[in-house]
Amino acid sequence: MNYVKVENMDHLKALASMQGDDFADFVLLIAGGLARSSKRIIYYADDDEFYIINEIDDSYQEVKAIDLNAETNLVAGIEQGSLFAVVD
Repeated sequence: MNYVKVENMDHLKALASMQGDDFADFVLLIAGGLARSSKRIIYYADDDEFYIINEIDDSYQEVKAIDLNAETNLVAGIEQGSLFAVVD
């Protein structure tokens, strides 16, 4: 398993849409890497919307890209260099 650091919002959109109609796996490191939050994310460009499954509790979110910062911790993860895509 390899990890690719998400560099910016456009990179997140590209990584989350590469799997076609399947969710991509992501890891968000928390507290300096002491904990991690696993997420499955897919991005649909037509709607500019992310669909997110939070693996810790199987909760589900549908979030417009413009609202991503307010409704998730993904933007903070990108800014802190702690959001990674899991690639084979």
